[in-house]
Amino acid sequence: MIRSCLLLIASILLVFPAIAQDLITPDPGLTPDHVVEIQLSSLQQNDMSVPDGGIAQTWAFAHPNNKAAIGPLERFASMIKGPSYRMLIDHQEHTIQSVVQSDDYAMFVVSVISSTGQKYSYRWELSKVQSGILSGSWMTTNVSAPLLNVDGT
Repeated sequence: MIRSCLLLIASILLVFPAIAQDLITPDPGLTPDHVVEIQLSSLQQNDMSVPDGGIAQTWAFAHPNNKAAIGPLERFASMIKGPSYRMLIDHQEHTIQSVVQSDDYAMFVVSVISSTGQKYSYRWELSKVQSGILSGSWMTTNVSAPLLNVDGT
């Protein structure tokens, strides 16, 4: 576990050295809604400081189990730029609505207005890390494919 976290940090430093200086890192003091806000604001301004800096920031808050399933940052970036998630990049605005929260699990409905003006919603799930260097930190475990909005869009 610690080894995989160290490898992740090393890969970020090697692949995106300018990003690593500016990343907000997981911390037990951050609430789940704050974590989602960090991720969405970063994706909204994806290339603000460096190319794909928002994607790297979002990756920093991916749960270790999620990272193990997805693979390295480069694969995550390709997934975010794919058809289910690309509308999160450079979106115009977003809202975060809490659906459920317990001591170690939280789920939100996130709505975004894409850069093209279309509305998309996602189910955004987080869990607290239970052990290791990130213990007690809220991190994203799952983001659904876009959900059908009530108005049919």
